[in-house]
Amino acid sequence: MKEQQPAGSGGVIEKRLPASRYVIFIFRLVLAATFLVSSLGKFVDIRHYSVAMVYNFDILPGPLAIAFGWTLPFIEFLCGVGLLFGLFTRLCAIGIALLSISFLIAKAVVLSRGIDMECGCFGAIGSTMASWSIYLDPAILIISAAVLIAPRESRHWASLGKRLPEKWMRKLNLLW
Repeated sequence: MKEQQPAGSGGVIEKRLPASRYVIFIFRLVLAATFLVSSLGKFVDIRHYSVAMVYNFDILPGPLAIAFGWTLPFIEFLCGVGLLFGLFTRLCAIGIALLSISFLIAKAVVLSRGIDMECGCFGAIGSTMASWSIYLDPAILIISAAVLIAPRESRHWASLGKRLPEKWMRKLNLLW
C-alpha cells in the first residue's frame, strides 16, 4: 500500500534541498529588488536604456532586438513583482533564470569579440559594463534555480501566495 504524502510535499529533489523558508524568502527579495530596480531604471527611457542597448549588442536581428528591448523592462518588472509578493514564484523564477542565461550569453559573445560596452543592466540608475556585470548572471541564475525548486511551503512563506485556496494551489503547483 502506498503511503499518502501531504498536499504540497515536495519530490525527491525538493526533500534533499536545505529549503529554509528564510533563505528562500531572502532569495525572493534579492531577485525582486534586483529586477524591480533594473526595470524601473529602464522605464525612464525605454528606447535609450533598453531598446538601444539590446540593439547595440548586435546579436539578435534588428526587428527581434527591438521587440526584445521593448518587452524586457516589462518582463523584469512582472517577475520582480511576482517574487516580491510571492505570486507565481516558479513562473517568475523561470523567467529570471532564462533572462539571466540570455544576458550571460549576450555578454560572453560581446566580450569574446573584444568589446567591453555598457550593458544597460540598471538603465538610468547606474552605468554597468558587460565585463563587470557578467559575474552577476551566474549568481542570479543559481538564486532563481533555488527559488524554482524550493518546496511550496518555503516559496510561499510570508507571501500572498498563501491566500490561494488549496485546490488552486495544487492545480497551479508547477507555476505557483
